[in-house]
Amino acid sequence: MKRLWKPNADGLVLARQLRQLRENTGLTQGEVGEQLGASASKVHRIEQGQLPWPDELSMMLDLYKVPDATQAVLRNTWEKAWQPRPARAKRDEESAS
Repeated sequence: MKRLWKPNADGLVLARQLRQLRENTGLTQGEVGEQLGASASKVHRIEQGQLPWPDELSMMLDLYKVPDATQAVLRNTWEKAWQPRPARAKRDEESAS
């Protein structure tokens, strides 16, 4: 059975911030998807917690005209979002034993 990946808290924070930034610019998910060379559903998944690839994150931040200092904070959040959730890490360790 395929396990669904669930974002950690930092991933959810990043998703919420990206959605807010998009809404602040007045862009639709479809318009952002078009700029990324993707679909509106891809943008929707990112805004629900699926982490964007580094180039997608850069393009989104540029598209949303995010200041450099804020971009640095969001990139740091993105890096932390790739860390496994504690419960999952513990479960993975137990199954490896």
